[in-house]
Amino acid sequence: MLIKGILIVLIGSLIGWVTNFFAIKMLFRPHREINILGFKIQGLIPKRRTEIAESIAETIDAELISMKDITATLDSIEIEDEIDKIVDVVVDTKLKKEIMAKFPMAGMFLNGSLMDKIKGIVKEAIEENKNEFVGIVINKLEENVDIKKMVVDKMEGFSLDYMEEMTFKIAKNELRHIEVVGAVLGAIIGAVQFGVSYFL
Repeated sequence: MLIKGILIVLIGSLIGWVTNFFAIKMLFRPHREINILGFKIQGLIPKRRTEIAESIAETIDAELISMKDITATLDSIEIEDEIDKIVDVVVDTKLKKEIMAKFPMAGMFLNGSLMDKIKGIVKEAIEENKNEFVGIVINKLEENVDIKKMVVDKMEGFSLDYMEEMTFKIAKNELRHIEVVGAVLGAIIGAVQFGVSYFL
């Protein structure tokens, strides 16, 4: 009787572990739909890949980060120092080079003092219109960049093998715990069954 009880518990534990093991595997497998005696079988994620991608994208866009969050950050960035650097490069190299190429005689007048004045004028003009410029960039980003579509396209571009590998890599311990829980529950059910059969 004792051996019978142990066997029932072990068999229940094995059934619980195997059931959860295959349930986890069937998140991704089989990748393509197969027909077994009229039953169509396909992994959950391959079957509903687009829906899952769209759901994740909607959550990211609504709850985590949206284009409005990005543009709000862009609007708050102080760009005066960057403007100074860009103007220095443009005036000192590109503008001076262009003027010298088209008007060689102008080189006599392009001394340090004049170049500094040109830089000052350009910087002042840019800084005075900075808000308008940033506003235009923000509007264009909001009109043309779709975070949700980018996430969906990116996820649909991943191969199923890659998604499976990453999922099991990230949730390896949790998935193993699910298998163990299945084995424990199976063992408990087996013990209960044995107890009921024994006392009845």
